[in-house]
Formats: sequence, C-alpha cells, structure tokens
Amino acid sequence: MSRRTKEEAEQTRQLLLDTALTLFAERGISNTSLKDVASAAGLTHGALYWHFKNRTNLVEALYDECRFPIDDIFIDQLQSARQDALESLGEFITQWSALILAEGRPARIWQVFHQGVAHTVELQAISDKIRDEHREWLHLLAKIVKKARKQKRIAQKPSRGGDPIPAAALGLIMGITTSIRNTGSGLVDSKQQIKYLTQHFLYGLEI
Repeated sequence: MSRRTKEEAEQTRQLLLDTALTLFAERGISNTSLKDVASAAGLTHGALYWHFKNRTNLVEALYDECRFPIDDIFIDQLQSARQDALESLGEFITQWSALILAEGRPARIWQVFHQGVAHTVELQAISDKIRDEHREWLHLLAKIVKKARKQKRIAQKPSRGGDPIPAAALGLIMGITTSIRNTGSGLVDSKQQIKYLTQHFLYGLEI
C-alpha cells in the first residue's frame, strides 16, 4: 500500500469515527446502525466494513481515541491548589461540568460513554476500560483533596475505609450535568446551577 493510499485509508477511518461519535451522541448507539454511519459519512457500507468488522469493534475503536479531555483543567487547578486547594476543587468541578455541557466534541464523548451509560452490548464490551478511566478521574480528584487536607481546609480522611470525597465530587459532576441536560436549562441557568450546587458541596466539606 502506497503512502498516499495509507493516508487516505486513515482519513476515511477518522471520518467514520467522527461521524459515528456525532450519530451516537444524537441517537444513541443502539439506534445507530453501521449503514447509518456509512451513509452519513458519504461512504459505502463496504468501505466501513473494511475498517470495522461490526458495531462493537467501531465503538471500541472510537472509545480508544475519545478519552474525556480533563488533563489541562486538572493541571491548572493543581497549580492553583498551592494557594487554596478547596477553591481549586470547586473550580475543577465547575470547569469539568461546563466542558460536558458545552457544544463540541468533549460533550459528545461524555454523552456517548459517560452520561447515564446504557447497558448496550457494545458498551459492556469496553466496561473495564471505562471503569479504569473513572478510577483515573478519582485519582486526580484525590490529589486536590489531599492538598486541601494539608491546608486544613477539610477534615482528615476517615481512619477506616476509602476516602469518600473524590467519589462524591465525581457523583456531583455526573448528577449536575445529567440533571441540566434532562431539564434543558439554558446556558445562564446552567452556570448558575453548577455554581450553586458546587458551593454547597464545598460548604459541606469545609472545616
């Protein structure tokens, strides 16, 4: 295969992945066929099968390149945490939630793979990968929480069992964004709800 042919094949594969992400976000995985993806991409059904053998294979390939992009937000807030880690935790939650609710690729990634994940065959096939990603998020949240404890902004971790705060923070993010999407709140209302609920969450943690 020539260099140009390889590049064209990769462009076609990327087009199919991008199209699938959009359709899955709009319709759901179960309601989107491979034929739908090929048609929306302006390609033949055969062209899609050349790259992906079935819908499960397509969903897995899509997930592998669609990790939710929170690293930059985390790095910024981890640096800010040197001054006030509790405030940084709130900003992390707020910015993370805003990214989920904004228009664009991150919002589609969240909607397909993380928002009230339906138990489809395709998602079940990658459930371990999704759980691993969620554990990575908890680890990031725990780093900021640890700094807040060192600054004596929040109570020390319980002597028994795990730390409940990172999981509570992630649950808050998932709850806020799901509620706002389901109620169809406007942009201004969404920002106010995120800010209000996050402030109450932090107030409950503060010593």
